[in-house]
Amino acid sequence: MTVTNGVVNDTFIPPVTQDTMSFSFDLASAYHQTKAPDNSYYPAYKIWARVTPDYNPGTGVTVNWRAATVTQLAKVTTLPTGPSKISGSFTVQNNDKPGDRWRLQVSTEPFPVAGTPSPTATTPPTEWTDVKTFTVTAATRVTNVGIDPNPVVLKGATDVGFSATIEKFGGETLKQVRALHPSSGEYYSLGTSLEGDDKSYYNFVTMGTDAPAGDWQIKFTITRGSKTYAFTKGFKVSKTASAPTKAKSKITMSISPTKVKKGKSIKVYGKVYRGVKSWGVWKKKVLKLYFKKKGTKSWKFVGYVGANNSGKYSKTIKPKYDGYYRMAATATSLTKSSYSPYKLVDVR
Repeated sequence: MTVTNGVVNDTFIPPVTQDTMSFSFDLASAYHQTKAPDNSYYPAYKIWARVTPDYNPGTGVTVNWRAATVTQLAKVTTLPTGPSKISGSFTVQNNDKPGDRWRLQVSTEPFPVAGTPSPTATTPPTEWTDVKTFTVTAATRVTNVGIDPNPVVLKGATDVGFSATIEKFGGETLKQVRALHPSSGEYYSLGTSLEGDDKSYYNFVTMGTDAPAGDWQIKFTITRGSKTYAFTKGFKVSKTASAPTKAKSKITMSISPTKVKKGKSIKVYGKVYRGVKSWGVWKKKVLKLYFKKKGTKSWKFVGYVGANNSGKYSKTIKPKYDGYYRMAATATSLTKSSYSPYKLVDVR
């Protein structure tokens, strides 16, 4: 038996209870060379595979093998001219240990006659051939998930901050973060950027009193290899009985340019709106501009910016550091507060 080109995919411990790793290899002379009575070429072998996370021969330590699933070859009408690709998979547990002593092996039992439907044995033979020794890395983790405040009590437009540590071990991508109300499907989208250490996450949403009360969750969706995993943590949202009925507000914000040399100016501009049944401009509203330096968690007040009769505002500033800007409209007795989306400025 000649085995070549062994490949094992997604070689990392799963963050969930268990998952699978897939594998493939090439097997030479996998078919009988003569046709069977039904004019087909039949596989020459039944194929078995096994894997261990602790292959360490010569130490006296017992090697714990686990059976793998193999997709058996099917009969064909044209005889393959080269090796046949064999594929399969095996189960990996969350409590398995990462390391470089994982090994995949294969064994075969010959079909005695071309066209025989199966070998007589129900257990694999005792002779095994190495396919691949490979390294399995640690699991992706989302830890230290924080919600501030928790529980959330909506008394008007309320800022809710979310933080976490994303433990990355190779190739992970934070694809999506949402503050989600599972029973209704309503959600707030959050950014997917990490702080300067490439593992700390911080973001916030402004939840209005129109957000549904009850059980919410922060949901992190992460891809690694061909796999996608979701990490969630729940939190409660409630409302005060005396929350006033006010007009809503919203702010648009743009920054130009978003990449600037130190000492040069940027322009922050946009428009502020208020409304109950339909949006109108919020005339002469005085807004607050805030800045959060990249890699930190605190927003700092920068200054006031006034809107004109058309609700438009603009301000020119000279940024000193990389960071995020956002605009705030404070509440009045008739109108709710709101924040603009935040924008990143890269100072070079």
